[in-house]
Amino acid sequence: MASKNQFEVFGVDIRDYGRLWLVAWRDFLFGDDSPIRAAMDSQVVLRHVDGMTETYQAGRRVQGNTAFSEAYAVPEDFSLSRKLSLPIIAEADLEAALHLETAACSPFSSDDTASGWRITRGEDKRVLLVDLVIASRSAVMGFLGEHHSITDPGACEVWANAGSQWVCLRGFGESVRETDYRWRIFRAGALFSVCFAAVLLLVGMSALLSQRELSALEALQREASEEARGAIALRGELAATNAAIGELNKLSLQLPSPQSEILRLTQLLPDSAYVTQYTQEGQSIRLRGRGTDAATLQQALTEEAAFKQVTAPQAISRVGNTGLEQFFLDIQLRASP
Repeated sequence: MASKNQFEVFGVDIRDYGRLWLVAWRDFLFGDDSPIRAAMDSQVVLRHVDGMTETYQAGRRVQGNTAFSEAYAVPEDFSLSRKLSLPIIAEADLEAALHLETAACSPFSSDDTASGWRITRGEDKRVLLVDLVIASRSAVMGFLGEHHSITDPGACEVWANAGSQWVCLRGFGESVRETDYRWRIFRAGALFSVCFAAVLLLVGMSALLSQRELSALEALQREASEEARGAIALRGELAATNAAIGELNKLSLQLPSPQSEILRLTQLLPDSAYVTQYTQEGQSIRLRGRGTDAATLQQALTEEAAFKQVTAPQAISRVGNTGLEQFFLDIQLRASP
């Protein structure tokens, strides 16, 4: 059978979600277990009939001496208490439900009934735990007048014990503390709004200045890029040249120096011999030259410690009637240690 309510989906009125959203915010700011109230609610001195005093803040006992108001505890025989478990869906109409429960359970007339409750959430987050307290207003005022000489119901707060915690009875002097708490919330919200607006203003100004600086930097970057093209090309050529020089340096370190070997041969060759051709490839040297005694020269070179091996790839031959002999020698150098 189709529902006649156009706002009902799967048996749930979607209009309740808006009210639940507002209730959630109200509970976050003004609920009995609100973290905001726990931090910003003013302290209350609770006075017992035996003269003992305790300090409370947001319903929790604290140590402090900055109490904003006073509350008087009524004995347990002056109040009736009940513990209720309600589904969380009832949070949207919780005030009305508790007023109906108070009217149904109160043995006093409606004008003489004073009630209060404290709402907490149990381990099951889907259930609300309510400590409800009901008392006779006339009996409470008689107690205050007899024991504390108070005749004005708005002069102080009245608290009753619900068993595990104290509950504030409504309709007495609690409105002063509630008004102070609302002003604190308002001032904190205004301060937060001003700070947030200042942060947004600073962020906007910073973004504007950053944009201008970025535009200037982009212009400088374009100019620098155009001027650096030639430098980049030269840098590439320089890098290639340095790489070639590096390779040559590596080869020069790996291979013996021709200058040092030429110097060595200059010292070893006698005045009667000279070199007409010198070729060196790594550790191998080929000599072609002339001298008066090529065989003795080969023997002398063989005895040189720096030479590993000295051989003659071709036979020694005389050069006409000059008295000189032409020699070809292959020298193998010893590897450097």
